[in-house]
Amino acid sequence: MSRTSPVLVIDARPRGPSGLLAGECVLGRPVIEHLVDLAESIGEGPVAIHARQDEHERIAALLADRPSSRYRLSLGPPPEDAAILRSDRFYDLPRLRRALRRGQNTESAVIWRIDGPQALAGASDEIERRRSFQPMGRYWATRPATALARWLVSTRIRPNHLTLASGSLMLLAAASVAMGHGVWIGQVVPALALALALVLDTADGHLARLQGTASDFGRWLDGFLDETGDMALHAAIAWAAYARTGQVVLLITGMAYAMAKFLFVFGSQTGTSLQATGAVLPNRPTGRFRSLVHLAGHADLRWHLWIVLAALGRLDLALGAYTIYFLGRAFGGALRKAGSYAS
Repeated sequence: MSRTSPVLVIDARPRGPSGLLAGECVLGRPVIEHLVDLAESIGEGPVAIHARQDEHERIAALLADRPSSRYRLSLGPPPEDAAILRSDRFYDLPRLRRALRRGQNTESAVIWRIDGPQALAGASDEIERRRSFQPMGRYWATRPATALARWLVSTRIRPNHLTLASGSLMLLAAASVAMGHGVWIGQVVPALALALALVLDTADGHLARLQGTASDFGRWLDGFLDETGDMALHAAIAWAAYARTGQVVLLITGMAYAMAKFLFVFGSQTGTSLQATGAVLPNRPTGRFRSLVHLAGHADLRWHLWIVLAALGRLDLALGAYTIYFLGRAFGGALRKAGSYAS
């Protein structure tokens, strides 16, 4: 493809488990509309759309609200010298612009493959999640996570392997906190383990999108290990603080944290407007104060707080703060829910 004026076309021929992928709806619109918008934002003139002959009418119907001068339907495969946008892919616009400018293949800009049987089902949720995911981690963890995923995409490593590795690092951090003494074992090892776990926890999603291997089990495993690591870490913090000071109140605080987190997750799964991770809120909070309260419980912010406090040897501050936080969120949610039932 030319570095100066690449011929940008859309390949609308790929099919999925239920038929033409160009017609599948993601975020309320057919995939073909997302691709046409993407192509129009990059190039000038009509967008060439290549489809099978028996699907021309359906493609035209999907684009009925758009002026016909903005696209051109063609038969057969796209030309070999074209920059191709496939209807079984989602692309990152800045990365796509960069790839076209450098004469690279458009596959380097792919962020999600929807050609797998489970990939399409999670596409909308994943795209929504990306809008509020990692308010801090995106500044440092996303780049190595993306690089790792791209390096592993053609290997036999699967996202669940990265998820298990991340969970193992969380348990290593918890064990180091519980049994370690001194700067290296008690502070440096937990901080490094937590930082690497965050990178792997980010990379598993990227790898699932690139390989088209997203699955319901993978999403469950990710959440399950996140919560397991969370509980293990705070149990370890409570034990280490008790062993150091002999104050029973610290063990009670650890038990209170477990109860608060359980009540919070239980409320999240039985109809409140919160998800257990605090990452995405279906019913978004209104008001600046409520937004800040919700943001304080964001999994990414909490993870970064763990890393910093682990390095400082003061993870006990996170235990106390989030015990109060989750108790408040759990009982506040219960009161709001009770009030909605009463009204």
